[in-house]
Amino acid sequence: METFTFKGRLCGTLCPDHPEPLSNVRLRLYRLRDTQDAAARAVASPKETLALLSDEDVKAKEPSLLAEVETDAEGRFSFELGERQGYRGEAFDVDIYCGTVPRLKPKRVPPRPRQLSITTFQPQWRRREEGRIAVWEYCLPQRVWCWFRGLFGAWTICGKVVTCDQPAAPVANVKVSAFDVDWLQDDPLGSALTDAGGRFRIDYSTDDFETTPFSPGLDLELTGGPDVYFRVETAGGVSLLDEPPSRGRKPDRENRGPCFCTSLCVDLDPAPPFENPWFTHVGDFHILGDINAATGLTHSAVLGHSGPGYGFFGALKLRGFCPKTISGQPARYRFLYENLATPGTLTPITGSLVTGVLVGARLILWDTFGTGLAWTFQSIYVKGSGATTDPTPAPVLPPGTPWGAPPAHVIIPDDDGWIAVDPNGLDGGFYGPLLRFDTTGVLPTWHAPGNGAGNAPPSPKNGIDLAIHFEAGPVTGPAVFSNTLGRIHVNNWNSVVELNLQELSGPGTACSKITNAIHIQHTVDHELTAAWSLGISSAAAFPPPPPLPSGTGPRGGFGTHFVDVSLWPPCAYFVTLGTHRRLTDGEDDDEGTSLQVVFCK
Repeated sequence: METFTFKGRLCGTLCPDHPEPLSNVRLRLYRLRDTQDAAARAVASPKETLALLSDEDVKAKEPSLLAEVETDAEGRFSFELGERQGYRGEAFDVDIYCGTVPRLKPKRVPPRPRQLSITTFQPQWRRREEGRIAVWEYCLPQRVWCWFRGLFGAWTICGKVVTCDQPAAPVANVKVSAFDVDWLQDDPLGSALTDAGGRFRIDYSTDDFETTPFSPGLDLELTGGPDVYFRVETAGGVSLLDEPPSRGRKPDRENRGPCFCTSLCVDLDPAPPFENPWFTHVGDFHILGDINAATGLTHSAVLGHSGPGYGFFGALKLRGFCPKTISGQPARYRFLYENLATPGTLTPITGSLVTGVLVGARLILWDTFGTGLAWTFQSIYVKGSGATTDPTPAPVLPPGTPWGAPPAHVIIPDDDGWIAVDPNGLDGGFYGPLLRFDTTGVLPTWHAPGNGAGNAPPSPKNGIDLAIHFEAGPVTGPAVFSNTLGRIHVNNWNSVVELNLQELSGPGTACSKITNAIHIQHTVDHELTAAWSLGISSAAAFPPPPPLPSGTGPRGGFGTHFVDVSLWPPCAYFVTLGTHRRLTDGEDDDEGTSLQVVFCK
């Protein structure tokens, strides 16, 4: 009996640009019952079939339960259906069972579990070697998900802080605090820091705005929901926005529901953010303007190398800026990568994923020439291992012996990828290279399998898409700055390059002389082949053959090419197959490779 894999991801919409994963909820699949119109329900939109089930409804559906799983932290799920369940590919009901909802604050009275029927779903099964598979991604609409969260007493404010000046720009790393106007006292609902895009999210519960000084005996609100006003201040406590409580009584703020979406504007000093950490480049390529957000490939050449449609390979120099201090405390930063084939898992770039890179310099007292201590420049490197102590120890030598050049000062990322900025470094921090990311630790430099010269490869290989995340903050606290390169295409596969002459490939023919013709068997394959070509050379003067096979662009080519050599003079001849890939490490491009076969006539 066939195996059916049903997988996907679920989320709920809080605000138009604020979805959240349905993490750690029970996803239940039910067989259709005889009373259901399967065809009508399977083609209906989920917004027409969403329904909250009573305890009696849930109990009535128990005999029809097909399978259930728990979603992960990113809302992903996967079912394996088949013989054990007696499943043969038919439609089923999809419900979610929640004992809680994401980010629910602890309540005085725990909420009771709820079950929501989403839809009747007929998967569009695709055949694979291991069975059939169907993928379903669905985000509950805002009106449903917010109402459902409200049943648990979970309330949320999602918003964005921008500059009042036009065009509006996002304001990062500011603290947003929300309050509810109450007849006895103003209730603090919570606070949050804005991210690099100016976005923030504040989660609170009904206890936060229904509670009074007389609770639990008296819980009174002047209106049904909170009447919200805000304060915005910098990390240093400077006020940017301080709304009066009366602002909460305006129609757009009064009696807000479980999801409140808002935008706040503040007036800022127009001076640029000199001290803001930022990830800006991969090698010579700016992460915003030089790398295509849809493909992860380069837009065009930079500084005379690479060109349109280049991917990346090898060790990538990640460049940007991180100051020595953030919010008055010593600063640190880190990079993490995310494989977009399995989104949601962020892995720190540390250990073997780090190749040494020069990040700065500092001055130390050092006796380079044996003439006494003098201020001397010392290089600062970030490497995957080999950390050095600080201060740099002086060598044990007889007096007057030159110490030579000082060894480099080496910093290694900790297990979570954090790198402390050297407070003794020159300038205001690390500016330029911050880390070198060895992508072969994620996708090794494999030799793609060939199938013999002249034949198509049995399994053409492709690269992977990664996101690279940057975070920075004080060493004693969480990250307060972040930005991301949303997609970069990495391919460390070697090209398939195979070359042979049919006349030399049989038993006992490797040293045979050629008389009348050759049949050139060639194969080139790589996802990002830039160009490939065949050529023939010799010390003899010979009639030029007709144009030989060549090409540009993926994936290469293969075949057998006939060449008449009957009129060529006796001599040795070289058949060459050359190719290079459309790949760069951000600074240096792929140099290509070539193969040669020699024959005599």
